[in-house]
Amino acid sequence: MPSAGRLLAVALALACACTLAHAQVLYKWVDEDGKTQYSDMPPKNPKGPVTRIEPDVAPTVAPPAPKPAAAAAPKAEAAADVPDLAAQRRAKRATLEARRSEARAKVDAAKKALAEAAGPEPDERQVVQQEMKKGQGGMHGLSTARSNCRKVQKDGKPTVICPAVVATDAYYERIARLEVDLRQAEEELDQAEEAWRRGMD
Repeated sequence: MPSAGRLLAVALALACACTLAHAQVLYKWVDEDGKTQYSDMPPKNPKGPVTRIEPDVAPTVAPPAPKPAAAAAPKAEAAADVPDLAAQRRAKRATLEARRSEARAKVDAAKKALAEAAGPEPDERQVVQQEMKKGQGGMHGLSTARSNCRKVQKDGKPTVICPAVVATDAYYERIARLEVDLRQAEEELDQAEEAWRRGMD
C-alpha cells in the first residue's frame, strides 16, 4: 500500500496539473484511517475538517501586440506641410482686389449704357396727335406753323393739333432695366469695397 508521503506527492502533482490546466479548487481532509486525502470534489460525510485549497495561479494573459512605430517624416516634408501664412494673405488680397476691380468695371459699363440710352431707338417711337396751346412751340420745339398741323374745334373752341413723335413703353422699360442694372452694380461694388477693407486690416 502506498505511503502517505507518496500519496501527498501524487496529490500535489495532481493539484498542480489541475491548477495549471483548469485552475480547479481542491479539497483536503483526513480519512478514518488517519491518511490525508486530496480531491477536486468535497468528501461525503467527512469525519474531520475539510480544507478548501484555492488555486494561486494567475491566468495567463497574452501581452498586447506592440503598435507599429510611426515612421518619422523627413524634416523637409514636415516643413513643406506648414502653411505659408504670408503667401495666403497675399493671395487673399489679390482675390479681393480683382473682385473690386471687376465691380468697378461693371458700374462703369452700366453708367455708359444708361447714358447712351438718352433717346428712344427707332422701334421705340410712335407718332401721336398733340394739342398745341397758345404760345407753345410744340413738342421738341416744333412750331405750330408746320404744314402737317391742322385746326380743329374742341369744346366749341378752336385749337391746333400737330403730330409729334414720342417714346413708347418699350423705351421706358429699357431705361428702367438699365437703371436696375446700375443699382445692382453699385451694390456689388460697395460689397467688394467693404470686403477689400476688411481683408487689408
